[in-house]
Amino acid sequence: MENKTFVGWTEKVAKTLAGKMLIAHPILEDEQFEKTILFVESDTGNTVTGVILNRPLNVMLKTLGKKFEDLPISNVPVYKGGTHGETTVMLTAWVFDDKRKVFEIYHMVTPEEAFKLEETNDNIQFRAFLGYCKFNRHIYSDIEKGLWVVGSPKRLLGSTEREEALWRSMLLRENPNALIYQ
Repeated sequence: MENKTFVGWTEKVAKTLAGKMLIAHPILEDEQFEKTILFVESDTGNTVTGVILNRPLNVMLKTLGKKFEDLPISNVPVYKGGTHGETTVMLTAWVFDDKRKVFEIYHMVTPEEAFKLEETNDNIQFRAFLGYCKFNRHIYSDIEKGLWVVGSPKRLLGSTEREEALWRSMLLRENPNALIYQ
């Protein structure tokens, strides 16, 4: 599987945003991204792409077509990943390998790969997304302005919170002072 990101448990802040979370700061005045958490899948230096983690569409993967009906993960919830490619279904999975102290993230997983991952990983979590987010270089200046807080996706492990509660919890963990702006 080529679309795999490893996030070391004791990792220092990297020069790339790939594999990181971007948590919208309360001062961000963009309705599309208000109170969102983005998982950054790729960062080329010119373009950053990712998916919104906390905008559920209240449908299951199996409702999106026959090729998803027979998968062992057919009951995975579907999220609005962003406004680009809104008819594209993207599967993402993550698991923490406690033995190696590595957080593994699989993105752009095919249905066949999902089946294999489900068989070989007891604690793997899946999400399906419709669409994705795409930013140009301005995202870096937005981060410098404090509009986004950079965080680690390993904070998602074991979380059962949803939507705004998840955003609030993640923001509080990464930047406790940010919520005074609300």
